[in-house]
Amino acid sequence: RISDVVREVGYLTNNAEAVEEVMMEDIMGLEGAMFDEFLENIRHSVVSSCRLGFLDVRNDISDAIEPLGFPSYLSSCLLSIVRCRAQVEEALGTKMRRSEGLTYLHISMTKVAEAAMDGLCAQIQHRKVSIKVRQADRLANELQFMANTLKPYLGETAMEIIDATRHMLITKAGRGGGVEGDGPNGLAALEDLERLGRVYVLCLGES
Repeated sequence: RISDVVREVGYLTNNAEAVEEVMMEDIMGLEGAMFDEFLENIRHSVVSSCRLGFLDVRNDISDAIEPLGFPSYLSSCLLSIVRCRAQVEEALGTKMRRSEGLTYLHISMTKVAEAAMDGLCAQIQHRKVSIKVRQADRLANELQFMANTLKPYLGETAMEIIDATRHMLITKAGRGGGVEGDGPNGLAALEDLERLGRVYVLCLGES
């Protein structure tokens, strides 16, 4: 502990409190820089795993959509977030970051969750002109599933971006007021996502 170190070298100075304060500032500064670098690395890793490649597939017969089942891009994205959670839990457990009054785990999860959603929304917005009706309908459901799953870690700004992207998709899908109906493109589809992705929902409980 720092207090022990200061006590051992106390005979070298007549201002032990100042020594302890300087040491704390240096340690906290180094900790902050290292943790921020770690957050940036995992943010980049998560964003890289969230790719909507199926939207770039050209199909002149019908809209390009993935086969039935849990979407592979969501699985890849959520798996990278689960991996991040496991790494932080193993290394830091429930330790608090004093400067923010939050656990390192919660800070990390917020960072990667918002990065993932920002990345997905940006890709959707970039392709909005070419997205077809069926794709828009499916993406609206999948975006809602992601928002529901990661909600404990999403801030107000992130939710506004998600809502704006979903509104665009819902409009393009022709849902009118945006109320999902029954059937393959409505509530049933969202329920299927929640069932198929249940393992991720359980792994990403609020930290």
